[in-house]
Amino acid sequence: MTAGGRALMRLGLAAFLAIGPAVAGHAQIPRDGFWNVQGRVIAGTRCGDWMVRLEVEQGRLTGSVGVSLGNVMLQNLVLRPDGSFSGNTAAGHIGGRVVRAFQVRGRFSGDLVNLTLSNEICPDRNGHAWRRWTGF
Repeated sequence: MTAGGRALMRLGLAAFLAIGPAVAGHAQIPRDGFWNVQGRVIAGTRCGDWMVRLEVEQGRLTGSVGVSLGNVMLQNLVLRPDGSFSGNTAAGHIGGRVVRAFQVRGRFSGDLVNLTLSNEICPDRNGHAWRRWTGF
């Protein structure tokens, strides 16, 4: 085999190794870290500033939704092998004021998370954030 042929084979192998995991659909479980996704008020609505904080520690996903009244823990939070996740908060009261239930769904892709925050009175609100490392 010529030197050019070997180089072409190496290039083909490198390309296969680079796209192989994407084609095979390998898991996208994120590394340990924190993600803070934030969004602004929607003018003309009762939909204020919001934040979703997610944490992954040893493959376990936890999180909370922050609205102007305070923070509410996410429940029923499921992290799937493909990196997608979903969860919700319960409706309740913070400081004597009603807090509506929220639904969160999204997907991790490497160090990036994209998510959608929903409830019954606001349009879907989308955001993304990069991972912040845990530890020292």
